[in-house]
Amino acid sequence: MGREGNGVELREKSIRVSFTLDGVRQRITLEIPPTPINERYAAKLVARVRKAITEGTFDWGEYFPNSSQAKAKLPTHTFGGWCDLWLDTKGRLSKNTLNQYRNALIVWKDLLGPDTPMDQVSHAVVAAKVGKTPWKSAKLLNNYLICLRGVFALAGRSLNMDNPMEGIENSKHQIPPPDPLSTFEMEKVLANLKERFDIRVWAYFEFAFMTGMRPEELIELRWGDVDWASSSIRVARARTSGEVKPLKTYNSRDVDLVSRALGALEAMKPWTMLGGVDHLDGEHGRRIFENPGTNKPWHDERSQRDTYWRPALRGAGIRWRRPYQTRHTYATNALSAGVNPTYIARQMGHKNAKMLFTVYAKWIDGSDRGREKAKLEQLLGNEKTALKKAV
Repeated sequence: MGREGNGVELREKSIRVSFTLDGVRQRITLEIPPTPINERYAAKLVARVRKAITEGTFDWGEYFPNSSQAKAKLPTHTFGGWCDLWLDTKGRLSKNTLNQYRNALIVWKDLLGPDTPMDQVSHAVVAAKVGKTPWKSAKLLNNYLICLRGVFALAGRSLNMDNPMEGIENSKHQIPPPDPLSTFEMEKVLANLKERFDIRVWAYFEFAFMTGMRPEELIELRWGDVDWASSSIRVARARTSGEVKPLKTYNSRDVDLVSRALGALEAMKPWTMLGGVDHLDGEHGRRIFENPGTNKPWHDERSQRDTYWRPALRGAGIRWRRPYQTRHTYATNALSAGVNPTYIARQMGHKNAKMLFTVYAKWIDGSDRGREKAKLEQLLGNEKTALKKAV
């Protein structure tokens, strides 16, 4: 038996712990064998519980999540309640991501019923709703399934229920290939921007084309990130919907700046480095690029699209592309110039060159200007010659 007063009782196949809560003696059975190691664990658990009770921080779900007391104190047993609880666990994510999750859960609540008891949401019910709902795209469904899997995983750990998401897989969807501008098109767009709009607009897009940065990275660049001695700039943060967030890969990188990129920075100096209003950008200095319509830094990565980018494409007589294609244009220009793909991947912030080879395979194959095809042609192009070589 356990020592008297330590709240631990060894039983034949388990250990029971006891403590007093609000004047009531509580006894909880731990389904663990009564070994010396487990006895010490139980004693430490009781000590922690008693300390939490004294401090007023005791919570059944934290110390005994499988107990009837913990389950009785769960906020709800409905599907909608668990959706809300799961969303609360994601409070550290960016506002933009939280809004996307919130919108997804609104859809699931509508499809499955917010007041439906959780134990009545079966695999068959979920599979039927997923199957017959006319989703806008496979990608949208896959994003929504992330939230639904999270909700059931959270509830499953607390309610000891089967996961209805077992066997419900993501839909296959084809990722649109890059649609970069040609060098000729790029120059026409930049010339149109420079002719029609404030120099700050041209500088932003010139820098985008010359560095291949993601738009959300561009608008968060600060003067303190520039290393003039090495002609490089550190990409360490991003901004989406007005909120600063970590980079997509969670790894900062140093991007080499060609002369035209440095020229774009020089054009911005009088506006945001040496003059203009205080943008309150903290230890890394003021933000580099700003919206000439407001004389303030760009709020998000979409602000430039309708006011400047779309009219510039139309004015240059070039078909529509998203502004994100400035990134793809950088990659394809670099590949066409014969730049090492591994270097390009580092510049663009890919985890490795594998993604570059996957996304830009067409341009990598074309960057050799037919040299590799010529080698095959020399070996296999003439049937008689190939036969003689084989003999």
